This record gives sequence, C-alpha cells and structure tokens, in this order.
Amino acid sequence: MQVVKEPICRRLKTDAEILASFPLMRQLRPHAVQDESAYLRAIRKQEEEGYELHAAFMDETMVAAAGIRLQRTLSRGPHLFVDDLVTDAARAGQGIGRLLVAYLESIADREGLSRIYLDSRDSACGFYKKLGFRCLTSRPCFLELKGQ
Repeated sequence: MQVVKEPICRRLKTDAEILASFPLMRQLRPHAVQDESAYLRAIRKQEEEGYELHAAFMDETMVAAAGIRLQRTLSRGPHLFVDDLVTDAARAGQGIGRLLVAYLESIADREGLSRIYLDSRDSACGFYKKLGFRCLTSRPCFLELKGQ
C-alpha cells in the first residue's frame, strides 16, 4: 500500500524553483505567461516590489502556487494580498487549494495581519466562500495608457 504524504508548502526562492512554477502559472495566466525567461524576469521584478511566490508540493511535485504581497493600504489597512492562486487542474478537488490558503493564513498570522484579500473570478467565488472569504461587490478596473 502506497502512503500518500500531506502536501508541504514553502516559499520559492531560486531561479530553478520559480521556473518550476511556470506550467502552473501558465494555467492561471495563459495570456500573460508566454515564455520561461520572461516569466522569471517578471517574478524577479515583482519581488523588488514585495511579491513572494509560494507553492504546495506533493511527493516533491509542485501542485499549487500562490503569489502574495504583505501590504498596508488606507482602504484595507494591513493585510496579505493574493495576486495569484492556482492549483494544477489535474489535482482540482483534492483539497490542495484549501491547504495552500491555510498556509497563507499562517503567514498572515505570523506577520500580525488579520485579513487576506484577493480578486476573484465569479467562477471561483464559491470556492473562496467555502474557505470563509466574503466576496465583495467591487470590481477591478484599469485604464490603459496610450504609448506605454
């Protein structure tokens, strides 16, 4: 009988670890994640601005990833913001996303933050509600500047 280990979560730091998350992030952001070298540059640039990439592993295979920032804003106060959260589509429904969110909660708690925020697609709001999130009515908006 094969023993299935619980997923282990940790921060990704080396180039090799970050590049290993490329296939997962491509599932979540296919329009933005085109090639590995551009992906690594983008992650490293975001890290300069406080971004951290974390992942869940099962038997040393990366099965989920989350990009986070520890923030303080006037509207939300101190909080952990989840920029990216993805579980491998082949592993959906196995509790891995729930485990990764619990791990993010432990980071927020360790940092003295009482809230986690994220922007959710309508199709994912049910998943987040099951985890105790409240889906708000605000919608992200952007203005694309010409010539940029």
